[in-house]
Amino acid sequence: MEDTVKTRRNPLAWFGKHKKLTALLLVVLIAAVLVLRAVLSGKRAAGTTYQFVRTTTLQKTDLTDSVSVNGTVKSGYEASVTVADSAKLYKVSEVKVAVGDTVKKGDVIATLDTSDLEKQIESAEESYSDTLQSAQTSNDRAVADLETSTVQHENTLIDLQAKIEQADESLQDAKDDLTKAQEEQRKAQSIYDSAVSDYNTLESAYNAAVANVEALNAAYTTAQQTYAQAKNNYEVAVEIYNNDGGSPTEAHTQAKNDAEAALNTALADYNAADAALNSAKNNCSVPSLNLYGYDAVKQAYSQAGTTKTQAENTLESAKNAVESAAKQIDTCEQQVKSAHDSYDQEKNYSNLLNKTQNVEDSATKLEQAQRTPDNLETLRSTLDDCTLTATMDGTITALDATVGSVCTGTVATIQNTDALVVEVTIPANSVPKLSTGMTCRITSDATGDAIINGTLTQIDPVANDKGSFGAKVMVNGDDGGLLIGISAKVEIVVNEKNDVFTVPRDAVGTADDGSSYVLRQTGGEGVDMTFEEVPVTTGDTNDFYVEITGSDLNEGDVIRATADLTQGIETSDSTLPASVQEMANGDLYVGDPGDMPEGTVIVGGGDAPAGGPSGGPGGPGGGQ
Repeated sequence: MEDTVKTRRNPLAWFGKHKKLTALLLVVLIAAVLVLRAVLSGKRAAGTTYQFVRTTTLQKTDLTDSVSVNGTVKSGYEASVTVADSAKLYKVSEVKVAVGDTVKKGDVIATLDTSDLEKQIESAEESYSDTLQSAQTSNDRAVADLETSTVQHENTLIDLQAKIEQADESLQDAKDDLTKAQEEQRKAQSIYDSAVSDYNTLESAYNAAVANVEALNAAYTTAQQTYAQAKNNYEVAVEIYNNDGGSPTEAHTQAKNDAEAALNTALADYNAADAALNSAKNNCSVPSLNLYGYDAVKQAYSQAGTTKTQAENTLESAKNAVESAAKQIDTCEQQVKSAHDSYDQEKNYSNLLNKTQNVEDSATKLEQAQRTPDNLETLRSTLDDCTLTATMDGTITALDATVGSVCTGTVATIQNTDALVVEVTIPANSVPKLSTGMTCRITSDATGDAIINGTLTQIDPVANDKGSFGAKVMVNGDDGGLLIGISAKVEIVVNEKNDVFTVPRDAVGTADDGSSYVLRQTGGEGVDMTFEEVPVTTGDTNDFYVEITGSDLNEGDVIRATADLTQGIETSDSTLPASVQEMANGDLYVGDPGDMPEGTVIVGGGDAPAGGPSGGPGGPGGGQ
């Protein structure tokens, strides 16, 4: 397959549609010229040899860069109806279509005998149903058991939470009691300390007074006893004295007088001891406690002892209460811990976890049981495969199915005859400049002069064994009479511009400053032609021609075919026919080869495209 880059103009439609014929004509024409030159070689002496400069005349034309390839017309959409491996053992029971029938996707093509298969499916479905029911029952029981245990568990947690709250409340009460007991202990300690202080103060004063008062009290007691004895003695002496009958004896008188003197002495001693004792008692005092007198100090001391004892007993009771409250806190804390432990143990009730796991396991088994068994799925799939249906809309173009036979390969071929593609191969060097979506022009012998529009839709990413790349061109709209299986030629348009000036690529020169120019004729004839440089801007190009624009360009300008002044000078012979000499006078011929003057020579060989920029003189030919 050859890649030909061409320049197209609309007036050359005939040439574009008859490229094979054109190529043949060119070969014949070149051969004729060679023969003509050989024949005329003996006449050169009689003719005149001259030189001329190759030129082209500017005119608006079209510039097309394209790739031409050959291919085969095929259906754009084709599908095969085949029998799945699982259904290849079953015989055909009915054929619904014939070759040439039009079908829609899903239409039945043929059916297979499935009586034995349906019995297998029925048996498998019964087994599947039993397994599913058993799994469902196990799951229901596990769920019910879990629900019952969950309710019990939640109620137990509620009770245990209440016990936690009660234990917390008891602990708080115990803490409050401890606080109160500690406060009572502080008060009792304060009272006790005060009582001890008062007692110690009174004890010191009392002990100091007792040391003096007790000695005086002993003297007072002795004096009192002496006085009592003296009084008794006196009374006895008086009684004896009085019993002497009015004439007491001297002894009795003396005894009475001695007893009376002893009594007076004892009384004086007694009064003195009493006075000393009373003085000592009156001088006993504790001013800091506002106590004065021995009896007051003694009574206060005795009361302080009692108060101290009472305060000590109260303090001891308070200490016992604090100790008891502290022990109660320990007890309550143990109760709180025990309540929390019971709650946590119930919360992590392993039996409930086991029942939850039972539900999950039974649910998993139920889910597994709900899945269609592989054997049943296979049987059902095989049953579906036994109904062979169309996989697309189209026409049955091949059918291989008869009642009673076993189908092992393709049963039917369906093609869409309304959607055509041309499958082509593209040379590797042309692939880089092509892309899907490019416009294509399709021609074939079967469609005559018609040019059918198409779009490049696919380029294979990997080359074939010949180094070319497969591609597909979708036929757009009317297929123009294209038939599946015929050969067609496709021109893939890479780029196309209309109504632009074009010149041979060699006609554009480059100035010292890098700008582009062409040489336009200003006068003279033949090799004596004169030219001027005209600045231009180049645009799109193909392998032979380039687009130029410039404010100083005009249609009809004669442009030198090559900007290199050492080239473009050709030699011709005056003995050639006038028509050939006319073509050799300088203008390049561009046109339909069928309209080429007789004897015209294409200078430079046949590499220049026929169908380049058009318009007669000035179009591209060979020999640039």
